[in-house]
Amino acid sequence: MHVARDKVYQFSINCLKEVGMKEEDAKTITDTMLVADYRGIHSHGFLRLPIYIERIKKGFINIDAVVETVNDSTSLSLMDGNYGAGQVVGKTAMNNSINKAKESGIGLTVVRNSNHFGIAAYYASLATQKNMIGLVISNVEPLMPAVGGAEKLIGNNPIAIAAPNAEGKDPIVLDMALSNVPLGKILVAKTKGESIPSGWGVDKNGQETNDPAEVTDGGFLSPVGGPKGFGLALLTEVLTGVISGGQFSKTISSMYNLEEKQSISYFMLAIDTSFFLKPEEYDERIQMLSSFVKDTKKAPGVEETFLPGEIEFKRERDNAEKGVPVDESVLEELRKLGESLDIPFEL
Repeated sequence: MHVARDKVYQFSINCLKEVGMKEEDAKTITDTMLVADYRGIHSHGFLRLPIYIERIKKGFINIDAVVETVNDSTSLSLMDGNYGAGQVVGKTAMNNSINKAKESGIGLTVVRNSNHFGIAAYYASLATQKNMIGLVISNVEPLMPAVGGAEKLIGNNPIAIAAPNAEGKDPIVLDMALSNVPLGKILVAKTKGESIPSGWGVDKNGQETNDPAEVTDGGFLSPVGGPKGFGLALLTEVLTGVISGGQFSKTISSMYNLEEKQSISYFMLAIDTSFFLKPEEYDERIQMLSSFVKDTKKAPGVEETFLPGEIEFKRERDNAEKGVPVDESVLEELRKLGESLDIPFEL
């Protein structure tokens, strides 16, 4: 069902403020969840609000964290998030990369000791607003085995690459986890009591399953492309947790483990396209590339081909008119959250 945007948006801000979050930071966190639900990425939408609140209450998300610059140069930064909210740390880091790219053409910020930051596309797209290309990687807790392995070893580390399109057009945005689907989609299916397609995950014995509970109860996600997905995940771990000095692989705790902090690392790159091409040249070339995709010969039964992110942007605009799409089971969890914080949640 669709919920009025202002009601769910303000409810989220009120809940976060109730547990001590500054209003500006509460808005940043809420913005990322809103964009996710608008685009149909419900695994990273308001479904996540209760666990964020719980981790704040436990002290695992530091509401007073100051993002610290550990090492710095003209185009590079190493930062420590000091266990702040992932959305706040992530936005700070990406803006730092963008500012460096303005000066030197490229900016890279690597961050350690942060938390789950929602959809990676949100941060990569910040660069496109300044006519830059954004590339964002995050590591996460182990969710996938090595090829032939039988234990969780590596995260399905998400990658987002966003490139500015011609003026007035949506950016081209790839946002993908390195598993066939992100864990959040399996959590959504579990919440709804639905089965999952084959290939999404395996049970604790390594056998394919259509039961989301068997994946979340000791099972594993399946890497996209088999060995290729595992290899990408391992190397993105080097670019995040290893070189940041943060936690990586089996040392990262799950956000659903309410016994300890989670330490997530990011790799955030901004590239100024004007270093390579005049803006009008870039626009002409990116329009040509886009037209190759849109005007390509179609297979039988196919009416339209899409650029990465195009479907999600259309869905976002449609939902902005209708309201925030939220499943009834998620609404019930939000109502319970509101009751626990003495904040009414009215549709």
